[in-house]
Amino acid sequence: MESNISKILKYKNWGMNLTPANYKPDDKSKDKKPVAVKNGNGQYKWNVRAGKTWSDDELVAALETKRLAVYHNPGKYNAPGQQFFDAESDDKTFKVNKYFNCFPETYTIGKKVNAVVVATHKLYKLPKDHKVKQYGYDDPIEGKKVELLCSGISVIDGLDRLVMDSREPSEADPNVIVQHLKLATFLAEIESLWPAEGNRDKAHFMLAGALAKHTDLTLSIKKKFIKRFLEITNDEEVDNRLNKYKAQEEAYKNDPDNVVGIDALAKELGGNFKSFDKLKRTEDVDSIVNGLDDESKWINYPLIDYRTRILCKYPTVDYILNPLFTDRSCNEISGESGAGKTLFMQAVLKAINSGHQFLDYTVDQTKPTLHVEGELGGKSFVDRELVILNDYLDKGKEHRVEWDFSLTRDDLEMHGLPYGFDPIAVSRMSIGDQIDYGRKGRKLIENICNNIHKKTGYFPFLVLDNITALADIDENRASDWTPLIQWTNDLKAKGIPNIFVHHSNKSTGTSSGSSSKERMLDTHLVVEGLNPDQRFEIPGTKSVQCRLKVAKARNFGGSGFDKTCLLTMNDSGVWTKYPDLKQEDFKIISLYNSGIRTAKDLALHHDITIAEKTIYKHLTRLRKLNVIDKKEEKKDAVNKQDTNGNAEDVF
Repeated sequence: MESNISKILKYKNWGMNLTPANYKPDDKSKDKKPVAVKNGNGQYKWNVRAGKTWSDDELVAALETKRLAVYHNPGKYNAPGQQFFDAESDDKTFKVNKYFNCFPETYTIGKKVNAVVVATHKLYKLPKDHKVKQYGYDDPIEGKKVELLCSGISVIDGLDRLVMDSREPSEADPNVIVQHLKLATFLAEIESLWPAEGNRDKAHFMLAGALAKHTDLTLSIKKKFIKRFLEITNDEEVDNRLNKYKAQEEAYKNDPDNVVGIDALAKELGGNFKSFDKLKRTEDVDSIVNGLDDESKWINYPLIDYRTRILCKYPTVDYILNPLFTDRSCNEISGESGAGKTLFMQAVLKAINSGHQFLDYTVDQTKPTLHVEGELGGKSFVDRELVILNDYLDKGKEHRVEWDFSLTRDDLEMHGLPYGFDPIAVSRMSIGDQIDYGRKGRKLIENICNNIHKKTGYFPFLVLDNITALADIDENRASDWTPLIQWTNDLKAKGIPNIFVHHSNKSTGTSSGSSSKERMLDTHLVVEGLNPDQRFEIPGTKSVQCRLKVAKARNFGGSGFDKTCLLTMNDSGVWTKYPDLKQEDFKIISLYNSGIRTAKDLALHHDITIAEKTIYKHLTRLRKLNVIDKKEEKKDAVNKQDTNGNAEDVF
């Protein structure tokens, strides 16, 4: 068995500039990134930027405890080493991976999928005098499919790396490898639509025509991939099928107009193959770009003057939970972990889907609701619901169960989706700056909303709980939030009001991450835990008590509903709302309502532990909040004057 030091020396002999890489699968922002070191200014940088060369012992330790990676282009950091590039499949269906044995043989990394080892990465050396560019393809529904990586690092060994082929990386033209990635992506896309035996001859005739007419693929590459395609589709007529590809090449050379193209194949298979656009030769792509600039095909924006506007019947905007949420709103609720965000939203949704007032918020229109819960298990989610429904049972309130929808990770696993939710937003990295990897996750949730509309006749009020569990983004990067926020606003325009749940920053108490996400919100609620001097004595173990702040109130600012308040729920599911007071205030209110109304008398009561002067300040604040009657105010002023021995103007 090859020793670890032998591996390091072998990799170096191949011309690799090596670095330890982090093994932190639970922290996507750091996982698989080079281990950073301090430079001369005390800043943490990659070793090639900091001027450090890793020792063999440090690299061996990385093999054993972390990951080992190679820089693609160390020369751009003025560091020594060969230039490499990495062909990667990130296809979650693993259909693209089936074609990796059609690629030139080289150093190959794989992973186990259902007990079968599947190739995922092929590492190549860049030949001298060749240039390489990053490439990637993102399926509109399924997300990222393939990438050619050439400007960062590739993890080649260490923890969780399965080396399938340990040979020295071979030299390859990156343009040819990109062709391989494109063809593999396209064949994987049409695989599920390929006809059964009896109709395949015609389909292969059209596929051969499309490849001849629109691509620059060599016949040898086409035959190699089509042969693999025949294996995957269990087609034994190998020679008959392959002959069509040579025949169509000759037909295209003789008379291009008589060769069918991709449109005929798409019509035959009943699909619209976006991946084929990547395969098209340059002039075909140019025609697509030129088509975008053809103004004759544009639909111009309308010209709307005041007369037109005032007579236009725009979609109405009506309250759902008045005044917090409208039927065309995009909202957020944030707060520290365990403060009560999910319980609050569960109670709100029950009120909305069943038509019951919640606290002093009225339900102006009932709607179905959908709670997408990415963190809690199904049992915990239901247990919390049952506490809320105790109040419904005790008071005989109807719960409209057929309008109360939810989805937890447990639901997905129990229905054949063991990996849980597809992320609704994914961090944009390198070429990912051009690619939206969260599209599939969002589309799947939107499909549920559409299905609810089909079943009930109404779109639901949607809760996304929570961003940390449902997304894989760098919260501090505004561009990572952009696709998600644009989507939630698109939903609002379609009549799907929504709210996302997010954690707060521990040091500031504000919603964690970039503030750009709040700019397009209608309502932003903040839930906080209570300080010891505000907490209530509530028996039982299933209660909640929290402070509710309104950080943004587009539709009700200044109405009084934007004031900070305290909320409690007991084990019977009863919610109560209080002003933002301390427990000493509540004692004063109780005694005041019992008839003890002056600061002097209150100070004498055994339940009160604060001084008379402080009690007076509490009474003044409670009157301003309209919590107690103002008619005793003058009397208290006189008492204060008598007690202090100095007259004071308090009005």
